[in-house]
Amino acid sequence: MKNNIPRQTVADTVFRQGFLLTILVLFAGTSGNAQRSVSLSKSEPLQPLPVGITLPVQLTRTLRAGKVPAGSKIVAKTTQRVPVGEYVYLKRGASLYGEVVTSIAGDGTASKPATITIQFTLLGYGKQSLAVRTKAVAIANFTDVDDTFLPAGGGPDRGNVSEASWTTRQVGGDEVYRSGWVGDVCDERMQKVGYADYYGVYSLPTKSTIKDEPSLPHAMGVFSTTAAGLYGLDEGTSLQSAGGTITLTRVAKKLLVRNGDNLLLEVLASR
Repeated sequence: MKNNIPRQTVADTVFRQGFLLTILVLFAGTSGNAQRSVSLSKSEPLQPLPVGITLPVQLTRTLRAGKVPAGSKIVAKTTQRVPVGEYVYLKRGASLYGEVVTSIAGDGTASKPATITIQFTLLGYGKQSLAVRTKAVAIANFTDVDDTFLPAGGGPDRGNVSEASWTTRQVGGDEVYRSGWVGDVCDERMQKVGYADYYGVYSLPTKSTIKDEPSLPHAMGVFSTTAAGLYGLDEGTSLQSAGGTITLTRVAKKLLVRNGDNLLLEVLASR
């Protein structure tokens, strides 16, 4: 199961740690607030999350419409660090807990489509937790997720066998131009829309709609800054998300969300 933290071999871990330290020093002033931030210790008080921030997460189980019972517990894990303050971020691996609200097997007709509704209600970080309400901005099949770890042009990127300097493509089309893990994220017009570091991919800081809250970059995970809707799920699947619920429907007898699928969630409320 993949996530958006680059895979490492044991042999090069020591080298990369030293190299990363150098990169962080060189680029601390050029890659945005997340680069200069410090992680929130899991023993420090967890404050409510800013409304509008994004949580890129990976589902940890497969859900089949009509097979998984309503009320079944679900867990998703954040796939990269998440900026939650001007100089503070949550470490990768925070847990989002929720449940299946509706699970209906379809009969192949529009009058009874296969349906799954889920909702996430709690963020767990260390031994702490926060009530949250989220909506799904985008969902990507695990195979599309895997593709974001490969060179965009296919094969070793420009003959470079080091994944730290590959150009990769996000789900939705943005491309990430890395050099030593750090680099710009550009859209199809080659305009800079974000940046990447060893810990993840981010949009450019977005002004908060709440007065006096700082502008924060959004954690994007494997997604483009303009990603919306479904990517790679079974043909005919549609997404609706509002009021804290996430509903998938398909005019078919079967519908499933797979273990390893990634979701880009937006925080609607937190306390």
